[in-house]
Amino acid sequence: MRTRSPRLWRTAILMAGLAAAGWGCATPSAPLVTQRFWPLPPDPPRIKLIGQLTGSGDVESKPSFLGRIVNLIAGKEVPVSLIRPTGVYSDGRGHLYVTDTGLQVVHFFDLQAKRYRQVFHLAGSARLISPVGVAVDDQGRLYVADSVLNDIFLFSPSGRLIGRIGQPGDYARVAGIALSPHGRLYAIDAGGHKVVVYGPNGEKMMTFGKRGGGPGEFNFPTQITVDRSGTVYVTDSLNFRVQLFTDEGNFIRMFGQPGTKIGSFSKPKGVAVDTEGDIFVVDGLYDVVQIFNQQGQFLMHVGGGGSDEGQFWLPSGIAIDQQNRVYVADTYNHRVQIFQLLSVREE
Repeated sequence: MRTRSPRLWRTAILMAGLAAAGWGCATPSAPLVTQRFWPLPPDPPRIKLIGQLTGSGDVESKPSFLGRIVNLIAGKEVPVSLIRPTGVYSDGRGHLYVTDTGLQVVHFFDLQAKRYRQVFHLAGSARLISPVGVAVDDQGRLYVADSVLNDIFLFSPSGRLIGRIGQPGDYARVAGIALSPHGRLYAIDAGGHKVVVYGPNGEKMMTFGKRGGGPGEFNFPTQITVDRSGTVYVTDSLNFRVQLFTDEGNFIRMFGQPGTKIGSFSKPKGVAVDTEGDIFVVDGLYDVVQIFNQQGQFLMHVGGGGSDEGQFWLPSGIAIDQQNRVYVADTYNHRVQIFQLLSVREE
């Protein structure tokens, strides 16, 4: 009688066990069930939901059931899910970077080449702990702000640590970061209630802001963005407003106030600007993205509380690329939702 090898028996038992446990089901992906537009009819649509990302399985090809078994036996990695996406950056060329404070990594999605990888290794055995801010320069170098390590790390395009930005004591607690068209790096010091500015070579240039409620003052700012003209936008979270500055840190204007209705703020977080100059602000408590013009006049909002497509649960970061695609870190729904801006202006 021919006998089977122990390895074959172990493989058969493993396959049976995994099938019984449901592991052989298709890896969850993120197809859209219905098309969603904002605002609701009869108003003309101005923003469309076009997709969402929940993990590496949304961009990588999915192996067959047998292929997944072979990968598991061989020790190959299984698809990775977003845990707590916080910050997001798109370079407009199909490359999306997402900081994840739950998994303690930066996810990199190549949406065109269908590739995925992670960035988290520091020197030696050290790793990122609480990556919150993310930016990428025109050389493809990745900047990551870690709020627990209280440091800004610089990685090569391949994800290798190549340096740090700033010195100990530059900030009490670093948060959001943004790059200007001229290569300046603007870093939010949430604990120090200021913005720290670094030059293209990483040298500290200046700071602006202090704690307070007046123009140019902050109360726990969180996120920042810089538009194509160099204007700086800061979510001044506990002053419930957004402030605008020149690239030299000179105050321009501010808008927003605390309130319980759309158009006011409760927990402003991420901020981004589209190619028409309209300002998108994530409100983590209202679970919406609110849109304002350059004068701070409310235009419309997107979203609402929930877990359905187009809804949010404590969202945080936002980014808008050159094609006016809008990426929102829907933090406690464990995903990034992707919208296409049609227009937010009246015809």
